[in-house]
Amino acid sequence: MLIAPNASADVASDAGATSKALAGRYFGTLPSDTPGTCSSLDALLTLNVDGSYVLQFYCQDELVSWTVRRTWTVTWNGTCVDLDPQDHAQPRREFAIHDDGLLVLTTGSCMEPVEDPRGRTLRRDAEDGRKD
Repeated sequence: MLIAPNASADVASDAGATSKALAGRYFGTLPSDTPGTCSSLDALLTLNVDGSYVLQFYCQDELVSWTVRRTWTVTWNGTCVDLDPQDHAQPRREFAIHDDGLLVLTTGSCMEPVEDPRGRTLRRDAEDGRKD
């Protein structure tokens, strides 16, 4: 999305509109943050309109699951979803917004494309009650 230099008042309203459009459930596979435990994690991410999120992980290798609850924001003029980590020891997760239905976990900067998005993609749950 391109923003005109004098459109600063519109940026805030665009971010709110983008947040509302992105709210919903997303599912897919993400790489494990801890080497040696799981090769990949099944993930269910719920982005709430109030700016909170719930990220549920499931490791098939070890049959364990856990949940992270924090806040999320839309950054970089509506091109990224940034998940606040549960604590400073955890990595910050940032997703490039491909469209309203696809989020791709980035590898450093949300502005740089991910070469191979397999195993780094969350898709919108078509059954999340969203009305078009």
